[in-house]
Amino acid sequence: MDESTPEEIAVRAKRTLEIMHDWGYAPTLQALADDLLGGAVPVPTLLLSANNSDDVVMEDGFAFLRTHRNLLEKSRRRVETHRSLNGNARTIAETFARELSAMCPLVECVGLSGSVASGGFESRDDIDVNLFVLDGTKYFVYAIALLLGLQAAIRHRKSRGLRKLICINVLWTRGQCDPFLRQDSSLAFELLHCRPILGGARFQGVIRANPWIDGFFPQLREAPVLDLPQPAPNSIGRMVLWIGRHERLLRSLEQSARLLTKAAYSLSHWLRRRDPIAMARLRFLQRVKYPYEVFQD
Repeated sequence: MDESTPEEIAVRAKRTLEIMHDWGYAPTLQALADDLLGGAVPVPTLLLSANNSDDVVMEDGFAFLRTHRNLLEKSRRRVETHRSLNGNARTIAETFARELSAMCPLVECVGLSGSVASGGFESRDDIDVNLFVLDGTKYFVYAIALLLGLQAAIRHRKSRGLRKLICINVLWTRGQCDPFLRQDSSLAFELLHCRPILGGARFQGVIRANPWIDGFFPQLREAPVLDLPQPAPNSIGRMVLWIGRHERLLRSLEQSARLLTKAAYSLSHWLRRRDPIAMARLRFLQRVKYPYEVFQD
């Protein structure tokens, strides 16, 4: 049971909102209560704490810092669209996770992230996915995931237009996350908003390997993991497993995959170089994910 005073909860609420605002949204009261730094609290307890803060505003079921009222309308709209669109987005993500796991058993966990996981999905958003992979396989896996993402975009082109649909948000190898080199509130928040679709046991293993997370979001350790059954490798997956057992061949493919995926990555951002919003978002993601953004190793 949380024994924090209303004053202490108000401070925690302000610090949590600073992180959420950095990501560009104002949470619902329930989301803030669930994702509060230091551990979840009931919504009535959170409301009581508002009387002890000049900075935190709670209005119309949302919470925001007084200096970030501009986020309220956008966040309200996103919550409304999320209710109608999230089911379809999750179905697409689950299909992608099953196909990736069957084709590339080097992936140990597939987790939802971004707006689908945080409760603010809009139709123009990508479906963000985090991958936990074996050491020495990062770019080989990334190449396969990009091809499957392209396949998903083509499959859903009539309903969503021919555009990027699946975004590989981050790939973590075992060496990077057992434990993490970075140990701060921003990374803990990223993990809090990672919802395993496949490989939930691996995700829980990552959390156990990083006890520092408890100092920020102890509720993450207690969160239930509801993931899909692990599919058996298909014919391509069996070949990928064979490659994974041959170190020299895997290393060669990993190097080639890094060159190819880096070229695709650079081209996609070059095509959006005149979009200031897209470029600002890229710089933000490179900053908050450092050193885990895909080509920062």
